[in-house]
Amino acid sequence: MVFHSLFIIGSIFAGVALGLKFGTGSFLDGLFGAGLMFCASLVLIWLEYKVFPIKPVETVGSLVGFSFGLILCGLTSLVSQHIFIHSPDVTQILTFVSLFGFCYLGTTFGFRISQMPFLKQGQKPTVPPTQIPKPKILDTSAIIDGRIADLCQTGFLEGPLIVPQFILFELHRISDSADTHKRLRGKRGLDILHTIQNTESIDVNIVHDDFPQIPDVDSKLVALAKQLEAKLITTDMNLNKVASLQGIQVLNANDVSKAIRPVVIPGESLRVFLLREGKEAGQGVAHLDDGTMVVVDHAKRWIGKYVEVVVTSVIQTSAGRMIFSSVGENTRRLQASFG
Repeated sequence: MVFHSLFIIGSIFAGVALGLKFGTGSFLDGLFGAGLMFCASLVLIWLEYKVFPIKPVETVGSLVGFSFGLILCGLTSLVSQHIFIHSPDVTQILTFVSLFGFCYLGTTFGFRISQMPFLKQGQKPTVPPTQIPKPKILDTSAIIDGRIADLCQTGFLEGPLIVPQFILFELHRISDSADTHKRLRGKRGLDILHTIQNTESIDVNIVHDDFPQIPDVDSKLVALAKQLEAKLITTDMNLNKVASLQGIQVLNANDVSKAIRPVVIPGESLRVFLLREGKEAGQGVAHLDDGTMVVVDHAKRWIGKYVEVVVTSVIQTSAGRMIFSSVGENTRRLQASFG
């Protein structure tokens, strides 16, 4: 802004000089030249700000300050003419000095005043439409997974979160299941959703929009995402593919996990409940609370019991995380003791 002020003042000086040179040499000719060059400089600065805009309040403040500078310059010129009646050269020098000084100070002062906080109290910050966070719809799998709650609490997730009413019904149905594993997952999902609602930095909205003509929950989520122009948060790979094919942006918690350290690392011990046999001979399969599959080698005889296992490797893909492990020493000692 200082450079623009100097440019305007320099233009005014040039206008005064041209007016005195090509006119009759009177003060009015110099003032006319100054006004003409002043308008020309403003036009050039306006063209510049069409390409590189500044806030309107700053422009108005600068122009008001410049106007006060011109007024003070005119008053100084009139007073000097009465004081130095017999010394017109002194009057001319004082006029030029006051023109430069008052206009520069007025423009700078007006610009600084326009940046004061009290002028911005009633202004609402303008956010470009492209930067407004889109709403994000939570899927059942993403809620039960639990990592979404950690993302909310750390502040990495922005924008309102939407939980459809039919997702709440599904969580409630799972929590009432006769299957113990499903019942625990359903209760875990309800607890995690309660944690997200209590996070101050996240706005959670329960929407009652339903699509009775669509029986499938995944299809309802896709339809709701289209209706609200929202993103979809899920860990279900099939839903991820279906939504992506229909142009819906999907946020997969498993993709986020690719960039961070896994929850468990090789060598770590876990206590799991073996549910069934694995694909390979002698394998047992368990699941963590978040649904992560744990494959245990040589654990077929322990199916239906809790065992201690040692993690050997962790594989992370877009479809989820798989933990491979072997039976721990404590389990082997129990096996030797009881045959």
